[in-house]
Amino acid sequence: MFRVLGFGGSSITPKHSTSTQSLTALDEPYALTQALKAMDLLMDDAVADAEKSLENGQSSFHKLAGGVIAFLSATLGFEADIMKEASDRLADAEASAERDRKRAVKENHQTGRLPPGIEYALCNAEAQLMSAVVGLLSESVAETLKSFYRLRTAYKTLEGIHNSLEALDFKIDYGAHSDRNTPEGSIHDESEKTPGSSSSSISVKTAKSAQSTSNDKPLEMSMGNLSLKRSSTKTRMSRDEVEIFTASGCSLCFGVLLLLLGMVPPSLGRVMSIVGFKGDRRRGLSMLWDASKAENVHGAIATLIILNYYGNALQTCDIVAADNEEGGYPQQKCHDALVKIRQKYPNSALWKLEEARMEAVAGRLEAAVETLERPVKTEMRQVEALMLFEKSINSMFLHRYQAVADGFLKLTTLNKWSHGLYTYFAASCYVELYRQHKDTSPSVALTYATQAESLLLKVPTYMGRKRFMAQGLPLEIFSDRKVKKWQARATAKGVRLVDGVGVSPIEEMIYIWNGYKRQSPEALEQSLMAIKYGDEEVEKDTADEKAIRWLLESVVMRRKGELQKAKELLVMVVEKQTPAQAPFDMWMAPAAHYELAVCHWKTLPEFSPYDPSYKEELEKIKNYLTKASGFSQYELDTRIGLKIQTALDTVNHAMEEAPVVEREMGPGPMKKAEEKTGLRVEGEKRDGDKQEMAGGWI
Repeated sequence: MFRVLGFGGSSITPKHSTSTQSLTALDEPYALTQALKAMDLLMDDAVADAEKSLENGQSSFHKLAGGVIAFLSATLGFEADIMKEASDRLADAEASAERDRKRAVKENHQTGRLPPGIEYALCNAEAQLMSAVVGLLSESVAETLKSFYRLRTAYKTLEGIHNSLEALDFKIDYGAHSDRNTPEGSIHDESEKTPGSSSSSISVKTAKSAQSTSNDKPLEMSMGNLSLKRSSTKTRMSRDEVEIFTASGCSLCFGVLLLLLGMVPPSLGRVMSIVGFKGDRRRGLSMLWDASKAENVHGAIATLIILNYYGNALQTCDIVAADNEEGGYPQQKCHDALVKIRQKYPNSALWKLEEARMEAVAGRLEAAVETLERPVKTEMRQVEALMLFEKSINSMFLHRYQAVADGFLKLTTLNKWSHGLYTYFAASCYVELYRQHKDTSPSVALTYATQAESLLLKVPTYMGRKRFMAQGLPLEIFSDRKVKKWQARATAKGVRLVDGVGVSPIEEMIYIWNGYKRQSPEALEQSLMAIKYGDEEVEKDTADEKAIRWLLESVVMRRKGELQKAKELLVMVVEKQTPAQAPFDMWMAPAAHYELAVCHWKTLPEFSPYDPSYKEELEKIKNYLTKASGFSQYELDTRIGLKIQTALDTVNHAMEEAPVVEREMGPGPMKKAEEKTGLRVEGEKRDGDKQEMAGGWI
């Protein structure tokens, strides 16, 4: 049957223990319940307890849960030994799930309404997805190629599972099963506690506190205990849990694949389509919202992805639908989702991070920083690093240079990911502090200059240490090239390195992270001053430095509402001939075309959708975006490509939704014929007539 589902089996050799336990109809949901409770502990920041609760389980569900713990540690920390462990545990989970799938099909073992083995096919696909991500983070070309194979296999499997469930008209009322995973239902509850038997009210009692009850006993898988203690009603509830796990897992995994594939930059999207991947951002989001209703780990992760998408990825683009409109930021819906998940997992710092992002999206940067400055206790050092990174980025938007430098330097002690980029951030902050004090406090400025130069010279030493998809990290390559460029400028001018730095590097980083979108008018003025530093010598500067200055200034002008001035500056960037080789910057032309599209998008509300000029304006915006997507071979391709792809998705949807309107061309042959004969020519529009078009009456 799973040949039809596109699931061709696994060729992965497990590297962990291959011991497994053949599960009966009653054992299977019981093992799943244990694994899901362990995942609840993980999501509530009780990592050690989650690991301990899985120690004695050898089912595919237990192994997958263990793989999830290792995966989160690997992807949040990027440490080689942890990534190796994650890869091994996920390979074991993948092989175990495949064995159980084959057994279930052979024995025609069916759980509830599900086709035989489909729950294990889901486990296998989840393990493959996580293995693929870990492989892409490796420095091996071979692992990268294997990862794309795993992605394709998982994609086809999930597509098959989804189609199979749709063919069965398989629907889950998550609300009817919303009580299973409240914190009272943790893995430390008494063995008599069964799925579906907890209170219906939302509790904020933590999973950690649940284990303090002296009478709590660990659950043990025992066929005898199951047969004695479980009624047919409880068995039905357990089978329902397997169905919920499968349906929510499919919506989560297939949904996130569709979303991510719908977001990839145009250059990478073409490659993905060749190997059979097809993304759909809106469909993916719909599936994720559906999965978020489940009261299990799938619901929690779906909520996390949704909040991350709207609070992070979507905010990189300026051409998006209005808030609370289709395709835009559903403000209240996201707020409600965050409240719900924080009630369920009150100890997790991940949700505090999302709360801070919500503040930043609303333009309340100070509140976001304050939220992230509150001390938190977390067993996940990697989450601490994420929170510090987010705080440092928001502080950068507020021009708190010393805090930003301190934050990024501390990050080099918390994880091993992109030390070159972290160091570049800190160095750029000291460049700004030097410039601020150069004319007023020379001795203070000298201290900052020394710090800036010391850090800038360290950036090249980090090159090649970290790779993604077997290639160097784009922003580290960008940083390294900038340092080399400034060294050459300083030598040519006969000045020290800090004086060879061009247009404000920290303002470039604010643009790359789209910080201007969140800045207050006061912060925008500060940015403008930093961009215009050394303005009196701009005519002597190189073509690429002029283009960078004009581009950054145009974005500030747009944010201040001066669209005409912004357009004029962008036209200057487009028309400027800049060198097309290192060490010069080459990202401004595609960025300028994108920004011209943004300027026209901002004027779109001036047109009625029933005005023919409305669709013409959309065509103009799309043309700018198409030109922007045509550039390649520059370090910010992925970053700017993400903006472009999001914008194209928005514009294409707007064009599809636009009413069909015909432009009046003035008296034509039909009109003249009517005047001559006195007869009405069919199809000709006349003043005062109502003509029903696709978009309504006009």
